Amino acid sequence: MKHPIRYRLEYGLALIVSGLMRSIPLRPGRWCGAALGQVAFSIFRLRRRVTLENLRTAFPELTGRRELVRLGARCYRHLGKNVVEICHFPRLNRERLARVVDIRGLEHLHEALAAGHGAILLSGHFGGWDWIGPAFALNGFAIDLFARSQKNPFFDDLLVRHRTWLGANIILTSGTPRAILRSLRQNRLLAILADQDGGRKGIFIPFMGRPASTAPGVARIAIHTGAPILLGFMVRLPNDRHRLVIEPPIEVDRGGDTEEVLRQILEIYTRRLEEQIRAHPHQWFWPHRRWKTRPAGERRDR
Repeated sequence: MKHPIRYRLEYGLALIVSGLMRSIPLRPGRWCGAALGQVAFSIFRLRRRVTLENLRTAFPELTGRRELVRLGARCYRHLGKNVVEICHFPRLNRERLARVVDIRGLEHLHEALAAGHGAILLSGHFGGWDWIGPAFALNGFAIDLFARSQKNPFFDDLLVRHRTWLGANIILTSGTPRAILRSLRQNRLLAILADQDGGRKGIFIPFMGRPASTAPGVARIAIHTGAPILLGFMVRLPNDRHRLVIEPPIEVDRGGDTEEVLRQILEIYTRRLEEQIRAHPHQWFWPHRRWKTRPAGERRDR
């Protein structure tokens, strides 16, 4: 299958950047990543318009454009740091991981897995979300990451290699549900970032003051398998360490009406994600068109 030359050029550039960033110690590397993020926002303006529109929707109290631009730039600097950190994954071991990531609430996960139905960790594209895979893999957990493939197959292959370097496994969203069911039957941890647009099959849940289509698949699977759902968000701290706090399993009456149970689970998840975003507004992935799908009768976002 032939691929556009642009894909090969992007892949070549990604290889060069990855190699360069990995050759630099992590701390100065983060400074480079922040600078690249600022360039992407201010000069190349990659998805800048979408980012600013999303911020305006989520924070109507920020009436001045300067405030929105300042927050948008801060978001891109944070994302630049994330990219550099991913480049360093092949150099990680458990000792190095402990210097960067602090996991709290592991007792909740151990208790959840003790039931033998696997466990679902619901998180979002927030903070240092890519640390979730290596953090659990290096701590001895069998973990599957539920992820979308990238349009560029070469870049997607590079990203998968970095994400799975330390033992995490990838389950593609484009695959069949069998892989998810198999993961939970094997009593593995399934990590899902459930904060992207859910399309027409999603359930509209209030998010940052506006209805957002949210994919219900993970909640359906949990109800079907009996797998507990835990929430956890990887927050970047001021010193560039990351802290993941695992919360106790979501408690809902799973014997009730299925659609109502689905909504309850998604509302709890969305509310907790929103709390994290309001506490650390620059750490969410604002370039994503989260409100793309609109309720019937409402104009679709461009």
